[in-house]
Amino acid sequence: MGCPPPVQYDFPVPTAQQFICKKCRSLVTIESFRHTSDGIPYCRCPNCGAKNAVVETGLTPSQPGIIPVTRLLD
Repeated sequence: MGCPPPVQYDFPVPTAQQFICKKCRSLVTIESFRHTSDGIPYCRCPNCGAKNAVVETGLTPSQPGIIPVTRLLD
């Protein structure tokens, strides 16, 4: 008799860059940066949909940190 196959677990590995939404106060993992027509970088909150103007720090996804939010754009 053979051994049963090993159990495999999938653990999501979040990216290291996050921000705190100014509208709903959620801690959000950054999926992508976007820019307004004026060139202001922002990230949309997946929980409430608010556009949060953020500071581009130049960090890569592997560098941990909470990105500063300057204001809401909505």
